[in-house]
Amino acid sequence: MKFLKILLLLFSAILYGQEFTYIDFGNASTATPGNWNNVIATSLNQEGISVNLITNSGAATGINLLIDDSFDLVNTAGTTSPNAALPFPASSTRDSFFGEAVAFNGNINATGGFTLSGLDVNKFYTFNIFSSRTGVSDNRETQFTVTGVSTEVTALNASNNTSLTTYVMNMKPDAAGKITFKAEKGPNNNNSNGFYYLNALELISTTTPYVIGGGTPELNLVYPNGGHIWEVGKTVKVQWASANITNLDVALSTDGGSTWTSVATAPANQQSYNLVVPNSVTSTAKIKITGETLTDQSDANFSIIPNDNKIFKIVVLGSSTAAGTGPSSPENAWVNKYTKYLTEMDTRYSITNLALGGFATYNILPTGTPIPSGVTRTIDTERNITKAMGLNPGGIIINMPSNDAASGYPVADQLQNYDLITASPAAQNIPVWVTTPQPRGFGTNTTNLAIQLDMVTATNTKFGTKTVDFWTGFGVADGNGILPQYNAGDNIHMNDAAHQILFDRIIGKGIHLIVKDNALLATNESVVKESNDFSVYPNPINNQATIQFNLKNNSNVSVELYNMEGQNLKTIFSKSNISGKHHIDWNATSSKGQKLQPGVYLIVLKTDQKLQTKKVIIK
Repeated sequence: MKFLKILLLLFSAILYGQEFTYIDFGNASTATPGNWNNVIATSLNQEGISVNLITNSGAATGINLLIDDSFDLVNTAGTTSPNAALPFPASSTRDSFFGEAVAFNGNINATGGFTLSGLDVNKFYTFNIFSSRTGVSDNRETQFTVTGVSTEVTALNASNNTSLTTYVMNMKPDAAGKITFKAEKGPNNNNSNGFYYLNALELISTTTPYVIGGGTPELNLVYPNGGHIWEVGKTVKVQWASANITNLDVALSTDGGSTWTSVATAPANQQSYNLVVPNSVTSTAKIKITGETLTDQSDANFSIIPNDNKIFKIVVLGSSTAAGTGPSSPENAWVNKYTKYLTEMDTRYSITNLALGGFATYNILPTGTPIPSGVTRTIDTERNITKAMGLNPGGIIINMPSNDAASGYPVADQLQNYDLITASPAAQNIPVWVTTPQPRGFGTNTTNLAIQLDMVTATNTKFGTKTVDFWTGFGVADGNGILPQYNAGDNIHMNDAAHQILFDRIIGKGIHLIVKDNALLATNESVVKESNDFSVYPNPINNQATIQFNLKNNSNVSVELYNMEGQNLKTIFSKSNISGKHHIDWNATSSKGQKLQPGVYLIVLKTDQKLQTKKVIIK
């Protein structure tokens, strides 16, 4: 896909004498793949790290980078959502080398830096520098001093930075072919430790002075890149990253890239285009963008399907973490990341976020529930479980981080509230997932801290596989506070880096898959009820049931048992059958022969013609 782009970049580099070299400062776990130079620190105050640099095309530069002035170590709270127009991917921006002017954990690194050697004394070298530290409210300006034949100084505030860089332009190396680079606290830095950061660097070498904006055109399609599902008539956002391109053409293929139809012309600097999905049903769709003779297209096919009004709806209840407090920008909050991920994957997903900062479990109780005397909270009827159920969700996620404990509400009261909150979803077979509390600084209030610690265990016990772990790995040793790398600055809320992990854990639970499967099964079930050719009796089931079905034609038949999480528990029957009525006796056990726990299950009948489901209750 990228061959044309690469060839053009190489031609431009030769023609204008330009070389682009990209450097990621951080740790091994977030190293940037491809033709990037990863400068990796593995120990405290480490000097002597040496990297022989390569260009973005993989060619050797002959330049060596040597860390000869140690930084402290690595910070991992840089932005995970850098502006798409930047030449720096998230793997390079999310971690950084850092230092401090005032002692931190017993260390002082007032300056940190490196020397570049092997430079061509006849060339010009331009430094495009990026630094970022999210989840903070103070100024963490970093000053950069670059010295060759001359010395240039620039600065950049790293605090919550997602889109800004700073340049040192057209430096000439000294007679020995060296340039030194130093980072330190900037003059406007008001952090008590004077923290400074270096995340990533673009080194541009030219035979003539470099001009910003006059560089090589660059173009990269970000979305869609394959595997997505779009519904006809829905609006989707085609996204790209570009540089030095004015306008570009957006084209659609419905045959895997054999033919293309132009659908729009858009200004390249807007980095996206809202496309109404055309009525072109296919499983081999691709998008292509073209500008300034560069082109890029989807890496793999995606699907366009009819709009049949199916919705995979998830409702989120909770307080500040779900509401998005803590991250440097709204798009970095876990619910917003979740929404973007799901709706880009499949336009049938719908996420409704009812969370509000400050909420405790009392605020989301069912409408009309009496509030105990002494509890000053009120039920928010626009953001509670009753409201959520009125939205006809396929699944509900509850994220209550710490306000119950901070208010002194005992574990028993919280569990009782959860019983009331989850009763109506349980009655309608709507799955509910509940996050554990998250770490918080309670100061000297050991009583409230004990409630928080006990509630972590109680949540896991009560909700079992429906628990999402928002605790492990985020807290200090005694649980009374958040680790610095995840602290948004108030010891209550968590930052960008933490929210990325929360998002990963939500995805890892497979909630969206269960909601989707249940919605599709429910659709099929409505057909079954009308046809009346598949039944299970008695229902509810005690120890024995009969499964009856009618085949209009000879067919392969399987009868399978699923729980409400979409897990296959047993193949009850699998055989080729002739047309007519059939029945199967089943003893309400799993594949291991074990008696099923009381609850709601799905029995799925699969034939050559269709799939049918029945919900059954095991007593």
